[in-house]
Amino acid sequence: MSEHENPEVPEIFTKRTSKQFSSEELEERILKFLASRQLCVLSTCRDNVPRSTPILFRSQGFTLFMAGEPGLKLGNIKQNPRVSVGIFDPKAEFSDDWHDITGLQISGTARLIGKNDPGFQEAFTLLDRPQAWAEHWFGMMIEVIPDKIELLSMALKLEDYAARQIWTRSGL
Repeated sequence: MSEHENPEVPEIFTKRTSKQFSSEELEERILKFLASRQLCVLSTCRDNVPRSTPILFRSQGFTLFMAGEPGLKLGNIKQNPRVSVGIFDPKAEFSDDWHDITGLQISGTARLIGKNDPGFQEAFTLLDRPQAWAEHWFGMMIEVIPDKIELLSMALKLEDYAARQIWTRSGL
């Protein structure tokens, strides 16, 4: 038995892999994951006070759109547009299989889009809600443009890839 083998420790913890996806493969996997999810946790911060909010989202490419009701998150974004978004596959919550742990950690910049701003209708349409809702709604659309997306999937080790894969927006 080598120094890294221990029958009480699952191989997934000791298997060392560093192989990275090609840019195209990573982008494809991230986009597929985004398209399969609808709920995220949006984290904002103001005056060193963080706030995390579960919120529905839709994606268009790598950009996320959320309908933000008036509250602290909108005020935080006005003061500090840097945000973090966490999205996970909920099947891991009820599974004992470590390979089910999959999620995205997104770091980026948020922009608030009001009802009268360009792009509001297109963003609101992504939510698949009746148009009448938009006319009577007091909130704002939140657009999150990612700078960095970290894909974590323990199952990638089964494919001999590193469990953590990182995408960065070109030009950064």
